[in-house]
Amino acid sequence: MSDSRDPLSGSFDPRQHEELARLDPQSYAQAVREVAEFGIYLLDEQGLIQSWNHGASNITGYSEAEVLGQPFAALFTAAAVADKLPQQTLEFARANRHHRDEQARRRKSGEPLMALCTLDAIRDDSGRLLGYVEVFSDITQQKEREAALYQRATRDALTGLANRGHFTEMASLEIVRARRFNDPLSVALLDLDHFKRVNDSYGHDAGDLALITFAKVCQEMTRKIDLVGRIGGEEVAILLPRANKQPAYEMLQRLRLRLMECPVRTNDGKEFGLTVSIGLASLNPDIRDLRELLRNADAALYRAKREGRNRIEAWFE
Repeated sequence: MSDSRDPLSGSFDPRQHEELARLDPQSYAQAVREVAEFGIYLLDEQGLIQSWNHGASNITGYSEAEVLGQPFAALFTAAAVADKLPQQTLEFARANRHHRDEQARRRKSGEPLMALCTLDAIRDDSGRLLGYVEVFSDITQQKEREAALYQRATRDALTGLANRGHFTEMASLEIVRARRFNDPLSVALLDLDHFKRVNDSYGHDAGDLALITFAKVCQEMTRKIDLVGRIGGEEVAILLPRANKQPAYEMLQRLRLRLMECPVRTNDGKEFGLTVSIGLASLNPDIRDLRELLRNADAALYRAKREGRNRIEAWFE
């Protein structure tokens, strides 16, 4: 038993035990049964679960009796099954003898489980498929820490929008892509009207509520491929890939009108409305980079404010 535990203290490679799994699957299952840190189990050639060690029970909450004879797909989330991930994983391992991936798996409790999974196909001397062995570990907390770090590095803490640095990085890459494929692209700068008056009249907490409302409307009214970022105090930028001036203008007009329908209600029962001034600029062959595109959008935004606010102005070359 001590020999089988040693490789598990680091990165366990089931291929080290492939001969035992191939010649005597029951002995292999018994050898790894008491391992608690890693889930280790056998599948037959049809993908049905044939063994289940203590680590697998500890990680997933499912007992051996609950999973024996169940299909491989029973270990996956409903979304993963809908995407045919179990089937694809088995097919890859069958074709390549080895598959390693981070996958969303299922816990009995319903809590999220992200697992690092290694699946190996077991074949006899003639190459005939006998089954599979999978080793998996729980990396949920690790992935949650990574996601939290990424969130702090790329997102504005108050609104949840992309922060200035992340917006600049992603927008610059998108401009390169748009130039390569000759795709249209537009950028808009949006600035809440009279925001200082909101803070002075209702307090900074109300100002925060206004920014949160503003961000929510921006996210609701944009497409999945658009990028919304907070780049200043009350200033938001929206990157609009594959959109030239006309469709970008129409979308921004809907956003402007929608914001007027979303009053802000303070904790003490007061209520006030919001309006926004918007400057729009679209990519053209003379614009070299994001900085120039934002400069044009800023000039259009200045004109929108000068012309009375609560309006959209587009940069015309």
